[in-house]
Amino acid sequence: MLAVADIPMFGIHFTGIIGVVLWEGKEYRIATYFGAKASEIKNRTVKVVQRGLKLEAQLLEDTGYQLQAPVNGSMVRHIRESVTCHAHYKFVKSGVTLFDFETKTASFEYEYGK
Repeated sequence: MLAVADIPMFGIHFTGIIGVVLWEGKEYRIATYFGAKASEIKNRTVKVVQRGLKLEAQLLEDTGYQLQAPVNGSMVRHIRESVTCHAHYKFVKSGVTLFDFETKTASFEYEYGK
């Protein structure tokens, strides 16, 4: 699970990150409060780094449905959401790739047009 979003707080904005990777019985927590940073967010790809961890998620097929999302209390922003789509994931720990695969059963949500 990985969520990356623009967080408005006290008049400033920052990129907030929260994620968990459960791999071979070990849990890796990735979060802004652990020092995670988004090294890239573009073309339906997000790359996150935190100390020796790197997680990449990429939407390969633009499927799903357009949904309205709030901006200052009004539903004027658009996002796309899919409960099953074609995506690529890669997870690296201390320079060693733990997994690198594609799946057609990923769940994705992203801001429309990004």
